[in-house]
Amino acid sequence: MSTSLAAYTRVSLPFGILRVRGFWVAAIVLLLASAVPAAPQSHSKAAEFPSSDSSSLDSDNSEKVTNDSLPPSFQEPPAQLPGTVIDRILFTGNRRIRTDTLKARIFSRDGDPYNEETLRRDFQALWNTQFFEDVKLRVEDSPDGPNHKNVIFDVKERPVIRRIRYEGTHSVSESDILDRFKERKVGLTVESQFDPTRIKKAEVVLKELLGEHGRQFAKVTPQYERIAASNAVILVFKVEEGPKVKVGRISFTGNHAFSNRKLIRAMRHDRPYAIPLYFTEINVLTKTYDRE
Repeated sequence: MSTSLAAYTRVSLPFGILRVRGFWVAAIVLLLASAVPAAPQSHSKAAEFPSSDSSSLDSDNSEKVTNDSLPPSFQEPPAQLPGTVIDRILFTGNRRIRTDTLKARIFSRDGDPYNEETLRRDFQALWNTQFFEDVKLRVEDSPDGPNHKNVIFDVKERPVIRRIRYEGTHSVSESDILDRFKERKVGLTVESQFDPTRIKKAEVVLKELLGEHGRQFAKVTPQYERIAASNAVILVFKVEEGPKVKVGRISFTGNHAFSNRKLIRAMRHDRPYAIPLYFTEINVLTKTYDRE
């Protein structure tokens, strides 16, 4: 009896294991089959309703584009009834720039018909002058009648640079920097308007000047400090010159008619100093590295 029971166990046990395994395989297949059609459905929903991450990324990119053309405070001019007339065009916030100068920059005039597209061009023209940090457009009712409007441009002038400091410069003097700015026509001087474009150009020119003096890894960070009770700033260029890059070795390839020594002697700027080579304690290649 025990022999038959053992034989039955040996025969039936593999089939039981196979039955259990078959059950789990069938369950996994059913789960995969139900998950496959759900994937396109989730994709279709994502196409119809973008996620918050994708929408924020798109809004950031569009904001960067609009920031390059229009300031953040720009609003479309409100629509008015046909026959509406611009009674007066006013400017607020301008101190250094005269109102007549600003009126000469726009297209609308007092008494012109109200036109949203023309006002948008006026707004763009004022922003393109680079005189202002911000420009706002308002339209108010005029006391002359319901079809008369006053167009008001609220402007915020850019500050004036009262002083320019250079901190951390040891390889070049301030006079060298000013001469290079004048040569490259940077246009950044004291009493000039705070212009980020000119400041960026000055940063690039200053890096190039430091590179010519062996500071190829120099870092230039422009910062500004506002002067209290005035629309003026102090511009500061903070410089980290970094290590001085020098010519360690000069190699030539492909020269057959001239020797390396002759080519090195023909080089005017990168030639090593004429110090005897047996002075091992002296670095004979002390010329600074210059790409040009």
